[in-house]
Amino acid sequence: MKILNIDDSTVNNMLMENIISSFGYEAYSLLQGSGIAEKIEEYQPDVIILDLMMPDKSGFDVLDELNKLGFNIPVIVVTAMNSSELKRRALEMGAVDYQAKPVNMKSLKRSLDKAFQGEA
Repeated sequence: MKILNIDDSTVNNMLMENIISSFGYEAYSLLQGSGIAEKIEEYQPDVIILDLMMPDKSGFDVLDELNKLGFNIPVIVVTAMNSSELKRRALEMGAVDYQAKPVNMKSLKRSLDKAFQGEA
């Protein structure tokens, strides 16, 4: 299974890639949400892990673009912004789960397993 992680922090991307790899999944990371359609075509991810607060394009902008382009890829939001309002908005826009940083590995694994099974 392939996971595309989008976060504007190189350190966070390296950490997430290590976590994803430890679960036995293939990981790819992007430092920005721009050009997401091309990257999806290139990587063909099964799941996207998405940060909300990025300087070039917010996670909400990415979710909106994914919806407009008709991509049916489960998105798990992982962000430092632990807000019930942001969580509600992300889920309404199609995210299958919302987790606050620092990420809990067991919780992330459960979210990924559910996303792969279409249950998230």
